[in-house]
Amino acid sequence: MNTETAEASKETKPESTSVDIKDKIDTSKLDLSDELKTRIISIRSLVTTKEAGAIIGKGGKNVKEVRDATGVKAAVSPVIEGVSERILTVTGTLDTIPKAYALFAKYLIENNNLPSNNPKYHNGKSHVVTRTPIHLLVSHLLLGSIIGKNGENIKEIQETSKAYIIASKDMLPQSTERVIEVIGTADSIHVATYHIIVSILRDIEKSTNNILFKPSKKYNINEFLNISSHYSSQKNGSPLSDKNGLAAKLDGIVSNVNNTKADANQQPLTFKVPANFVGCTIGRKGSKIAEIRKISGTKISISPITEENKEERTFTIIGTEENKEKALSLIYELLLEEKEKLAKKEAKEAAAASVANATAPPKESTEAKAN
Repeated sequence: MNTETAEASKETKPESTSVDIKDKIDTSKLDLSDELKTRIISIRSLVTTKEAGAIIGKGGKNVKEVRDATGVKAAVSPVIEGVSERILTVTGTLDTIPKAYALFAKYLIENNNLPSNNPKYHNGKSHVVTRTPIHLLVSHLLLGSIIGKNGENIKEIQETSKAYIIASKDMLPQSTERVIEVIGTADSIHVATYHIIVSILRDIEKSTNNILFKPSKKYNINEFLNISSHYSSQKNGSPLSDKNGLAAKLDGIVSNVNNTKADANQQPLTFKVPANFVGCTIGRKGSKIAEIRKISGTKISISPITEENKEERTFTIIGTEENKEKALSLIYELLLEEKEKLAKKEAKEAAAASVANATAPPKESTEAKAN
């Protein structure tokens, strides 16, 4: 058993990664007119044939439940022979569409956790999937509104929702639509979708001449779903060269990042992380590292602890350049969360120690009592 497996097997329950959505989707706090808050719009997303089956459910059970629970109109485009993509269209308001996408995300997560769809990890035990990607289709003219100046808006959406958000570089074939990939728990997707729709509503007039994408046998959509522009942490470039986003915030934690550019798709990406930070990237029963592998399409290994090197662990990521960047960004997010968690803990302990010192009796009076 390797060290990664040994550490993962110590855990007994899947880790909860749900987001507290209270106050994060409060429509009353928005600087939007009542007309926009209640405006009926349609939000489309790209789904695979397999995902469409989970969304629709047996005999249409799932999609009917979502319609009844939220009041939206929801439908999946017909199957096209030889095409593995379909379009999910959800029509409703700012309040109802995000709820519907959260419910669809739950169905996708449940489907991924079925024994037939859940690969075995760690001594034959299945890991528990807690996150899923959804691929929203947005007019390229609205992307600037969603990203915001210098990426500030999309960064705020990501921090608020705890979802990982990526946008495609190019428009889909024969259309003016681009893909925004949102990866997270059902609650994270609820919050992220809500704030993305808020951004769309602020500039809704820009979508009037949008040319909708139509799946076709002549297009290979996989390349568009292999998204590499991570607007939440940098405006341009990859996480490897990001000096003002996640990499900068992790200075002193992530070290020795090496991704040889010559024939980079064939070269492993390696970097070192302090041993005490590794657990947050593995997760309970290996859930987090398994999800990162699945979402990014990479192979990831973590070096075992040795007598010579107990302080650091080396991560090795193998895959295409885009997939390695996606995996690295997901790992960076987990490391940053852990760093912030430890900082809060230290600050709380320091504050408690300060209060204890302030309320403790002076040494002189204690000694006098003893005499």
